[in-house]
Amino acid sequence: MLSDKHFDHLISALKLNPKRDIISIVGAGGKTTVLTRLAKELEHMNKKVIVTTTTHLEILDFPLIRYSKKLTSELISYIEKTTEKTTPVIAKRKVKGGKLKGLSLQQIATLNKEVTFDYMIIEADGANHKSLKAPHKYEPQVPLCTSHYIVVVGYDIIGKKLNKENVHRPQLVARATKRKHGSEIRPEDIIALLNHPDGLLKRRPSATKTTVVLNKVTRAESQKAGQLAKDILKFGTGINSVVYGEMNKPHQLFLFS
Repeated sequence: MLSDKHFDHLISALKLNPKRDIISIVGAGGKTTVLTRLAKELEHMNKKVIVTTTTHLEILDFPLIRYSKKLTSELISYIEKTTEKTTPVIAKRKVKGGKLKGLSLQQIATLNKEVTFDYMIIEADGANHKSLKAPHKYEPQVPLCTSHYIVVVGYDIIGKKLNKENVHRPQLVARATKRKHGSEIRPEDIIALLNHPDGLLKRRPSATKTTVVLNKVTRAESQKAGQLAKDILKFGTGINSVVYGEMNKPHQLFLFS
């Protein structure tokens, strides 16, 4: 029988590999919040952490290291010295809109091969600040070296209308869930979107640990979110665990695995 466990730290709830993990975060509804909390918790444990993206990432309160062309020996040395003190964001450059332009899949593969670190955290998807999305044909951009695949869903999407005001790429969500545009989004639609071949697990590397994070779950919603977590594990394909809670608040997080 499935049961939940309580955690105060996201790194404990996610059960990261204690030696080295490459974490790709996709979906919608708080990817950057999850990334930031995860990076800060790991940094507090004196882990060597690298943050990057394969799409565009908001400028965060971490030092920026530019990796625009070649990964020279000098740049490798600088990255490794930086990770001994703090967590750097590695990106090509700043772009309009207060964001950073991400790395190519090949650049991330090179980082993985040439740089010493404990954890690399990658925002590998975009969602235009919505709480739910379905990926376009070129999304998400997930490196093959990924060892932990995290899918974020904003729980606040439940009960809202399937339209462009609430959902990123609503026409693709409608197709994957077999729901009409404008219909009310139900918990079972999340499961359908996880299971669809072109849904939220699309481009997940084989044999990769997979966690679904239900974000924006208030204390009052914990019981209903817990039932959805159980159903995701029961009916979802290849999902190892579900973590739910409010990722931007120091409340307890809940884990089903």
